[in-house]
Amino acid sequence: MNGIIVFNGGFLCALPQMKDEQNDLERKLWEERHEIQQKYDDKVKGALKKAEIIGSGISPHEAEMLQRAFRDELAKFDRERVQVAWDGLVTKQQSRLEQLRVPAMFPSSEKADIDRQRRIVQVLEGIVGGDGRT
Repeated sequence: MNGIIVFNGGFLCALPQMKDEQNDLERKLWEERHEIQQKYDDKVKGALKKAEIIGSGISPHEAEMLQRAFRDELAKFDRERVQVAWDGLVTKQQSRLEQLRVPAMFPSSEKADIDRQRRIVQVLEGIVGGDGRT
């Protein structure tokens, strides 16, 4: 009975919508990460310009501080923005698939559950033809 429920119109519509949501989130997070990169590129350019004006190079200390600040900000972004957003999307998708009665789908943060769910979705994508779009 679950096989029939899984391939109803709800599932076939949900799969491409979920892929679009995931792609949108990935694109947005990449853009935000790129903004951080650009901010530090601008700081380096400013430091180089300042050093050029005074006739010296960037000191090793200043270079290390810029690198450390950049690494720290990226780590914070990954931890506080990317991971939180990704976990939220996974939970939303798990709940949606559970509502559609896809076998073994339920909200979970356990790696084993998520890995099993990912394999199930991959099998279902193969059966319905990729992303469910016709």
